[in-house]
Amino acid sequence: MPRHQSTAAQRARQAQRETGGKYTAELRKAAQAGGLPGPFTLGELLIACGTSPDWTGEHPVVDPEWAPEMFDFPPLGGPVPHSVVLLLLGSLAPASRSTELELESRDGFHSLIVVCGGRRFEMVLSQDGYLTERCRIPGCESGPASAHSIPYCAHRHLAERPEDELVEMATAWGNAQRDEFGARNPAAVPLDEQGDQLIAAAVAQCAFLPVRTALIEAAYEQADMVDVVYLGEQAVQVQYAMDTEHFRLERVAQAAHRRIQKLAGGHCACGAALPIGAGPKVPPQFCSATCAAAAGRQ
Repeated sequence: MPRHQSTAAQRARQAQRETGGKYTAELRKAAQAGGLPGPFTLGELLIACGTSPDWTGEHPVVDPEWAPEMFDFPPLGGPVPHSVVLLLLGSLAPASRSTELELESRDGFHSLIVVCGGRRFEMVLSQDGYLTERCRIPGCESGPASAHSIPYCAHRHLAERPEDELVEMATAWGNAQRDEFGARNPAAVPLDEQGDQLIAAAVAQCAFLPVRTALIEAAYEQADMVDVVYLGEQAVQVQYAMDTEHFRLERVAQAAHRRIQKLAGGHCACGAALPIGAGPKVPPQFCSATCAAAAGRQ
């Protein structure tokens, strides 16, 4: 079991798979059954952070001179540093005071995982000011590819997301890059490593074409609108950049396809050899549409 994944988190994840319910709701049920503290609001945490007396116990992980200033907050399983709570409040802005949070797990005085609206944050309890957002999948210790646009880890869970969610994330990432870089030069918007990670995930889900289209159109422009939005030489530059990205992402997809088949050892789960191309709707880890459908991946 991963270091931060409590039995409550495991039960909540299993219940989510079986019932299709929200993870936070299932976590609440599992936490109550397992004896973990119940949900609390952002306002309650803020009030406690500002008004609770300092915790005066001896920190069991670090020496007194290095120990952070803490206050006791039972819904988080015990003492927590003021500084880390303030970072959490900043990360959740502009959430309202009535926003609910849940404790997913706590590892003594080392760290804890708190969940809010599906977002997972690791709060380090042995030093000041250390907060890290984690992949949204319960128990995962990796960070997201992009906390704001791609909230899943690139090495595993991103590739498990369905096509519609990958398209949504590609649009969000492309828009974010366009907002940051497009004003200076709309033809020089970088898709960066995160864009390539979205393409690799799309290949695993057999969703390369819609994800590529969403990514490029969000970062640059819709293909039939380039000459309307931009004029003259700038329109030519933007169109060239889009064409270049189309071909580059094709190569990224081909590399991802080969990597997936190599990791699979060249064989489908049914034992058949993986073909180079089994059809436009057959993900590279399957030998046929029949196998993909049987696994629920078509």
